[in-house]
Amino acid sequence: MTRIKNKVFTIAGIAILSLTFSCKKIIDNPEFSNPNGAELSTVLKNATRSQIIQLATGTFSAMRTGYNTSPGNGTSSYESYCKVVGTLGREVYVVNQSETRWVNELAGLNGTLDPGAFYNGYYFSFSSARQTAAILQQSALNTSSINNREKLGIQGFSNTIIAFEMLHILNMQGKNGIRTDLTNYLKPGPFVSYDAGLTVIKELLDNASAQLKQAGDTFMFNVPSGFAGFDTPLTFLQFNRAIAARVAIYQQDWTGALANLNASYFKIDGPLSTGPVLNWGVAPDVLNPLYQPLNSAVSVVANNSFITDAEQGDMRLNKVVLRSSAINLVGITGSSDVNLYPTNLTPVSIIRNEELVLIYAECMMQLGQLSNAVQALNMIRTQAGNLPVYSGSINKTALIDELLKQRRYSLFYEGHRWVDMRRYGRLNQLPLDQSGQTIFDSMPRPLAEVNWGN
Repeated sequence: MTRIKNKVFTIAGIAILSLTFSCKKIIDNPEFSNPNGAELSTVLKNATRSQIIQLATGTFSAMRTGYNTSPGNGTSSYESYCKVVGTLGREVYVVNQSETRWVNELAGLNGTLDPGAFYNGYYFSFSSARQTAAILQQSALNTSSINNREKLGIQGFSNTIIAFEMLHILNMQGKNGIRTDLTNYLKPGPFVSYDAGLTVIKELLDNASAQLKQAGDTFMFNVPSGFAGFDTPLTFLQFNRAIAARVAIYQQDWTGALANLNASYFKIDGPLSTGPVLNWGVAPDVLNPLYQPLNSAVSVVANNSFITDAEQGDMRLNKVVLRSSAINLVGITGSSDVNLYPTNLTPVSIIRNEELVLIYAECMMQLGQLSNAVQALNMIRTQAGNLPVYSGSINKTALIDELLKQRRYSLFYEGHRWVDMRRYGRLNQLPLDQSGQTIFDSMPRPLAEVNWGN
């Protein structure tokens, strides 16, 4: 990856040094002697071993903070990401009488999206986590307190996180693309296309893969409990390859996706839940921000089509719960609350075997191996949905329809539906729930991003 110059990290670094002291519940590491006065300059060059460990802790924390920033409206976190992409993909609506832009603007009633609006907050949370990982990497490379193998472990870890955060931003920006060259933070590189962005992300993941393979048997830093089973360089590599498989299907690189699956924790007949998660806890830790009490006046409600389009008996409908009374906002009626996370301690999956089986099914149908595709789809139908096996037509068009349906229900409200329908040219098949709605194909570049470097 490109290395960002020292002065670009001043603000981001202070935040990271703070993060390392807000996650004692997640990882127990020795503290800096003076956390309130920690200077970024003390870690960018000649960082101590303890400081490097703290920065790694901060990177995990920043990754999770992207999920748990408390934005009220969901303005600066993964919570916002799920709400925004869920609305764009007509999975959910956010019913909030004090903030009608969730429907008026994101559902397209106003015709355009505001690049300065609160719903662009996702961009900066993922960018911050990306910067956090970059600071860790630069600090590790510029010190003699750790050995070369340990440096490779940190490079492999940080490049994986950087790529993962970039992918979220790129998927939201779509045709607008993103910046990938941040060598000079005061004069950032140009925006590149969606395809070019995917290429850079793939390269980061592949570089990380090579680095992790040379990083020995253990990381020098502690790994949170949600990554149990993926907490050494070679097992974390499986997580890296799972993300790479997701990137490959976006690139329509079906053979590449299969190779990545084979190097991941994919198992067609394995537990669908296998994969790293983000855990939560009571104070002083943080609670799952995507949890919501049922029947609240402000609620994320399922699009009614999620229920009406489902096959009878689909067990995945337990991701929503019928409200005691419907709620309304500017012509939208919500009858069922999203209940994907039943408690405020329910873990959040990062990428699990259920998605990998669906990626395998997609590769098989795109490569003409339709019987293998049906086998994988049946694993999802029977194990995730408690449904009978597929009985429809066995041809590519019919199986793509089935794939998109299974992805819709298995990956509900996890940021996939809008991206899936866009990449298959089917945004026009998403429901228009009231007159005047628009289906957008990308989010606007945030105003601050447009002005950066000008």
